[in-house]
Amino acid sequence: MILALLRRLFPVSPAVGAPSSPTAPPPAPKPAPAGTPSPAPSRYYQQTNRHTPNISPGRTIYPTHIILHHSSGSYNGSVSWCLDPISKVSYHCIIARNGKRTVLAPPTARTWHAGVSSWQGRKNCNDFSIGVSWEGDTYTTPLSEDAILSAVEYLLPILEDFDIPLKNILRHEDIAPGRKEDCSPAAQSALLAALRKVAP
Repeated sequence: MILALLRRLFPVSPAVGAPSSPTAPPPAPKPAPAGTPSPAPSRYYQQTNRHTPNISPGRTIYPTHIILHHSSGSYNGSVSWCLDPISKVSYHCIIARNGKRTVLAPPTARTWHAGVSSWQGRKNCNDFSIGVSWEGDTYTTPLSEDAILSAVEYLLPILEDFDIPLKNILRHEDIAPGRKEDCSPAAQSALLAALRKVAP
């Protein structure tokens, strides 16, 4: 089922399967000039763009990692919480079970999703990572296919633009062991399996 949905999302991806048309493939596009962002795939899932106040003003990051979270709360409640300056919490993107998502900050903004954290000797993971959260608790409610594929759709252009390898997609628990446990290992594995089908 996931592969079928991926084909619907990315019908021309070589990793998913060649087009069924017997005609010759179109000529390869000319390479884009250096520094040109890659085009995002056509959006299948609804995306709303909002601006969280919970970012470090004037701070620009170059993301090298993706950190996966779950919010424990509902989708609407989680979005509202990240839009409230009192919370001092934010992700770059929150994803609902039906695949709808809200992007709260661009990938180069320093959001406040990781807290006290470190990875392989690098402290303050907010300085170099993008925070993506699914609604709810991924331990008690496994991710839906829509939630997985919406994350794929959101992440693919970011992974390409910033040359982030799949091995750099981590769980919050990985960077804050003993303090955090999100998201579930099964949620991370499901996302990575879907990404491997379409990532270059």
